[in-house]
Amino acid sequence: MKAVRPPILPTPETVSLAEIEDTSMLVGRGFGVAGAAVGRDDAALSGSFRMIRLRPGIIVHTSDATELHDMTTNVVHQSGLTIHLFLQGVADASLGGVPLELGRRAGMAVEGVITARAEPDLFERHARRGDHVRKVNVTLTSEWLADSAFSTAEEFRTVRDFAAQHHARFTWTPQSSVLSLAEQLLHPPSGSPLMQNLYLESRALDLIAEAFAALTRQTDSLSSLRPFDRHRLRIIEDFIAEHSHEISSLDDLARAGGVSVSTLRRLFQAAYGTSVFDHLRRVSLERARLALERDGVPVSHAAFLAGYSSAANFATAFKRHFGMTPTDVRRH
Repeated sequence: MKAVRPPILPTPETVSLAEIEDTSMLVGRGFGVAGAAVGRDDAALSGSFRMIRLRPGIIVHTSDATELHDMTTNVVHQSGLTIHLFLQGVADASLGGVPLELGRRAGMAVEGVITARAEPDLFERHARRGDHVRKVNVTLTSEWLADSAFSTAEEFRTVRDFAAQHHARFTWTPQSSVLSLAEQLLHPPSGSPLMQNLYLESRALDLIAEAFAALTRQTDSLSSLRPFDRHRLRIIEDFIAEHSHEISSLDDLARAGGVSVSTLRRLFQAAYGTSVFDHLRRVSLERARLALERDGVPVSHAAFLAGYSSAANFATAFKRHFGMTPTDVRRH
């Protein structure tokens, strides 16, 4: 009987330590590595990795890869801003010894984070073998922030003030349009280097605009709230993060925050420009997406997790929110 040969599987793409070191010069200087006997030509990652300067002052770093070693890398980052979007995994990283707390933990929604460096500072990251991270970082140098054509506009004041604060951090919940941009930056269509760079640049600029809009909108909105209202809003948000699947009415949520239903509606509208129901729907869809990505659950089960009795209705809402179908996410 003729032996059946096993199928030949494609070899995963690997990224050498040399490539990581060489591209790190785009965002800083003095790259170093410790904790592992890894040579420059040895593979450090398995998967896709890109760090590229799209135009002077804008650097995009994307990674959909698995760590192959336990090691610590460091580099002195130049001053500027970085927009972080982690679609999967976490980073054990610090800036100037201060933990950055970047990543997407189990059961949590995708978080958008902007960090500021008013001066060069030491960035350090501890990698663990086997960790898989899907992320998009867009770094803007202080020169780009100062030279951009809109840098003197009044609405840019919030961004300027934020960038002037060393170790400043802003966190927001990105809309589906932002998550779609991140996916497109992670896996752009093939084409000539020129066309691909134009594609990446257009998505990066859209992402920058979305992040700055969130920073400006939330900073202005929250500053207009009284300290007592901001405190209540934080309590309500924490309750949603932990008990979103148990909330059956606005009364439950208002009771958890110690406010009336009318006050609850007012807080969400004032702070985020959205209704409470829209926020709860987004959280439910994020939970379903995480189950599809991390656990590979059937689409019907993801629909149940999101509170949909119809898988078709769930798929429609999912695509409207994320720009891709549940099946696409599960297959990724």
